[in-house]
This record gives sequence, structure tokens and C-alpha cells, in this order.
Amino acid sequence: MITKIIKYFIPTEYHETQELSRRARLAVGVYIIVTLSTLNYSVLSLIIGYGGGLISQAPLFFISMLCLYLYRRRVAPFVVAFVFFTAAIISISTTILFSGGFSSFIIPWLATTPIVALLVSGKKMGYYTLFAQLGMLIMFYIFELYGISATGKYTTDFPLSFILSCYIGLILIFYAVATVFENGKSYAMNMLYGKNEELQHVIDKLKSTQQQLVQQEKLASLGQLTAGIAHEIKNPLNFVNNFSDLSIELIEEVREEIKNLEISSQNSEVFGILDDIETNLRKIYEHGSRADSIVKSMLQHSRGGDGITEPTDLNALVNEYVNLSFRGMRADKNQMNVDIELKLDESIGEVPLTTEDFSRVIVNLCNNGFDAMRGKLNSEEYTPKLTIRTHQTDTNIILEIEDNGPGIPEEIRDKIMQPFFTTKKGTEGTGLGLYITNDIVKAHGGDIKIVNGSEGALFIITLPKNR
Repeated sequence: MITKIIKYFIPTEYHETQELSRRARLAVGVYIIVTLSTLNYSVLSLIIGYGGGLISQAPLFFISMLCLYLYRRRVAPFVVAFVFFTAAIISISTTILFSGGFSSFIIPWLATTPIVALLVSGKKMGYYTLFAQLGMLIMFYIFELYGISATGKYTTDFPLSFILSCYIGLILIFYAVATVFENGKSYAMNMLYGKNEELQHVIDKLKSTQQQLVQQEKLASLGQLTAGIAHEIKNPLNFVNNFSDLSIELIEEVREEIKNLEISSQNSEVFGILDDIETNLRKIYEHGSRADSIVKSMLQHSRGGDGITEPTDLNALVNEYVNLSFRGMRADKNQMNVDIELKLDESIGEVPLTTEDFSRVIVNLCNNGFDAMRGKLNSEEYTPKLTIRTHQTDTNIILEIEDNGPGIPEEIRDKIMQPFFTTKKGTEGTGLGLYITNDIVKAHGGDIKIVNGSEGALFIITLPKNR
């Protein structure tokens, strides 16, 4: 019941952090307790006809009710606490005045007010009430010296200075203990919150890593499946290519036989039909060879190779895997139209490469560019464009892959090569593509730089001509 009442007076936003919620519950609890105790004291004073008790406690009852209302109305907690503790100091002082001054049994309560203020509203309110209570003590000391008392009673055999020092010492000791407790609690709470944040960060990172590993496993399974399908497709493709090649040879033999029969090509449609069949067969062979090349690339990319470095036609490799990456993007659910511009230096011959590995570099960077450009598709008059360049210097071969996407912010440019770092949401990215790319380039004795291009991001790969 009490918990529900306390919760009713606490605004929703004070539950955002544990520390705010704790202070809010403590403050509202103190206001409610004081409201009930002053109501009880006032009613009893009214019943027994004790006017001093009614005068000293009834105002505090109404002030406590007002503070609860202000707290619920989202008035600043410090302001509410200031109003409450000011009223409490006046109320306690008035009660002491009406109950015998230094001889009053109420006076030890002066020591509790700064402690409660410290716990409820922090050090500033604690200092305020501490000095206010010490001022009240000095005031009562002066009253006693001049015999000022609301009741006319004075019953003590101890020197007034001794009583004053005892009360001041009691208040300061209690306040010092409360301060140590509050500081220790705050330190412990901060330590706990810090550890909780660290633990939550670790948990989030573990969850992200788990999702990435699951995604990697899916991709690995998909790669195995793709390799199996490609292997199965390769067999019928071989038959198509072999039989089309064989059919072209048979047509040549048919032509020779027709000539031997001395059939005039001008008076017969046979040679025209044979020419058409030959043209069709050559087209079948051309496209079959193209399909065979694509399947072979898929098999190399999915299986990996034996790590052998051998002279490789870089331009042909770039052309092959840029097209493979583009066709893969076009088959995706988030496909888009992209202009592919190849600016390949024809003077570049063969470069020592591990083909199966370096093909991953080309595919990863192209896919990275496609993903980046997809983020700008909502822009007006925007046409995605991927530009691939190769050129050479006296000692190096340079490959550049540039997109016209949003670019890479400066603050994350040094991080994107780190493992598991990704800007993609959820499990869309594993954060391993560029990390693997960087490793492969280094294994080839080269390096990769990331700069802002004319519009988007530009990846520059430098490879040595001889290794």
C-alpha cells in the first residue's frame, strides 16, 4: 500500500536511472512520513489542548502536503526539498521553544534534519540544514542566557556552554557519519553502475558476435551449397560446349561432302541453312563458354585455392569478378541499377597473384561499394556508379575501386579494417569483409588505403610488380 502511494507521487521520468529513482523514493517517503507524524502530533495536541504543539506542527503538515503535490507536478526536487526542510527547521525550532528550550526533549531532533536532508537531496541541502540548525542552537543559547522561554521553564544544572557544545558536537558527529555513508554509498553505486555498463557492453558485444558467427555459418553453408550447384551445372555445360564444337566440325564435313556431290551453292539453299546452323552453334559455344567461365569463378571463390601465386592477367581478373559481383547484387532482393565504368590500363600484363584469394578482394570491395551506394538511393537525381581503374608505376601496380556513395566518415576510417567492426544494422554485416581484404592485400606484399574520392569512398590497392 505504502509502495503504491510513494509510486503515485513520483513522476515517470525519475525512473530513468536507479539513482534518480532511489532519491525520488526516499524524498517522497520522508514527505509522507512527516505528513502523517505531524498530522498525528497536531491532532493529539488539539485533543489535550496543547496550543504550542498545534502551532509548531500544523503548518509543517500542510507544507508536507504541498511538497508532495509539487513533487508530483514535476517541480525541481531541490526546490521542493528547500521548501520542506526550511519548514521543518522552523517547525522543530518552534517546538523546542514551546517545550522548554535547552531542557526540551525535542532538541536532539536537530541532529537528524541535516542527515535526512543529505540523504534526500544531496550535499548542498545537507550543508544548508546543518548551518541552519547550528544557527538555531546558537539562538536558543542566547535565549537561555537572557531567560527567554515560551514556557517559562528552565531546569538544568549544567552550564549552558557545555550543553551547547554537546549538542553541536552531536549534530556534527551524526552529520559526519551520514556524509561518510553517503559518499561511500555514492562511490559504491557509481562503481556498480560502471560495472553494470561494462557488463552490458560485454553482453551486447557477445550477442553481436554470436549473431555474426551464426551469419558466417549460414554464409559458409551457402558457399558449400553454391559450390555443389556450380559443380553440377558445370557437367551439362561441358556437354553443351563440347557438342556445339563438335557440331561445327560436322558442318564443315557436310559442306565438303556437298561439294563432292557437285551441288551448286548458288542453286541450293543447303549452304544457307548450314551457315545459319553454324552461326547458331558458334553463339551457343560462345555463351556456353561464358557460363563455364562464370561457374569456374564461382567454384574458385567458394572453395578457395591451394595458395599458389602465379602470373595472372590482372585486367581479366578484375573484369571477371566485377561482373560476378554485379550479377550477384542484381540477384539480391535489394538490387539496383549501377553504372559500371572500367578504366583498365591495357599495358598491364600479368601480375603475381594468388587468384582465388585476390578475387575475394575485388568482390568484397565491389559489394562494399554497392552497399554504400544503396544508402543514397532516396536522393533525387542520383545514379549509383562504380568506377574501377588499374594503372602502373615503375615498381607498382595500382588498383582503384571508387563509388559515388556517401563516403566514409573520418572518425570511423581507422576502424573499418578491424575485425567485427561494421556500420550495418543487425546481422546484415559481419564486419569481416574489409578485415579479410586487408589481410589478403598484405599477404600479396601490398597495402590498401581509404580516402574520400571525388564523391564517395575510394579504395587504393598498391601491389609490387615483382615478389
